[in-house]
Amino acid sequence: METPARLTVDLGRLDEGRHEHLKGALSRIFLEVDDLEQLRPEGDVEYDLQCELLGDELLVRGTLQLACACICSRCGQTYHTKFVEKAYCESFEIAGTEILDLTESVREGIILALPSYPICKEDCKGICFHCGQDLNERTCSCAKGEGNSPWDALDGWMA
Repeated sequence: METPARLTVDLGRLDEGRHEHLKGALSRIFLEVDDLEQLRPEGDVEYDLQCELLGDELLVRGTLQLACACICSRCGQTYHTKFVEKAYCESFEIAGTEILDLTESVREGIILALPSYPICKEDCKGICFHCGQDLNERTCSCAKGEGNSPWDALDGWMA
């Protein structure tokens, strides 16, 4: 079965104060994040949402998640993870509408959950700027602190 590329709510099925549970997946194609170098979606956007009609508004709350292959901003290694937006919440005005399309709001919600600089683990040591050694694997043997940095000239100014 093909994953849908739109998420819509039929407002005619909802009565005031009644909840509707939406659970499923949206095709990752709608994210349009193919040009990101450090993140590559590996699955569809999964959603688990509660919709509630409140007067002339629809309140939608729940979670969104997306599995991705990422390149760590510190060490450059590829890792796999799932990004989760646990507190997705959006209110939609529904005046004169029978079908409400939630797709753009869900797209924005999951994109905001993606990090600008993904990191494989919180204590990732990165790479040595001098020799390029991955410091998570082993420490490097190059000499540090011997005037190799252009910032070293500023060290004495604050004394």
